[in-house]
Amino acid sequence: MKIIETLDEKTIKLMKSFNNDILRRLEEDLYPIAPALVSRLVKNIYQDAYQREVLTIRERHIATISALVAMGGAERQLSFQSLAAYKLGFTRQDMEEILIQNSIFSGFTRAMNAAVIIDETWRKFQSGRDNEA
Repeated sequence: MKIIETLDEKTIKLMKSFNNDILRRLEEDLYPIAPALVSRLVKNIYQDAYQREVLTIRERHIATISALVAMGGAERQLSFQSLAAYKLGFTRQDMEEILIQNSIFSGFTRAMNAAVIIDETWRKFQSGRDNEA
């Protein structure tokens, strides 16, 4: 069974708002490696956390990016999530403010490393290379 066959339309629409290529990437790249992990990821992130009603998707995305910056070592996830942020309407100035806030609490080194990833993602977004983030 394909992962997309288990999803409702609301979840598919939400996932595509982050990245048009997400379903193919999950299906072809990750699902064959760890199907149970992919199923849990989709359920926990896209069917639960991002569909709760207290915080907006924008607020959730700020929290997500901040967590990835603070963690460090999550470059692929930060690239994916920053592309999603740009697709959701975040500006470069928004992203810089998130980095400034994180520099205070997570450290300048983590914020600067994240700035490089976020800038690379911006360039990919601007050139329509969404599937590379």
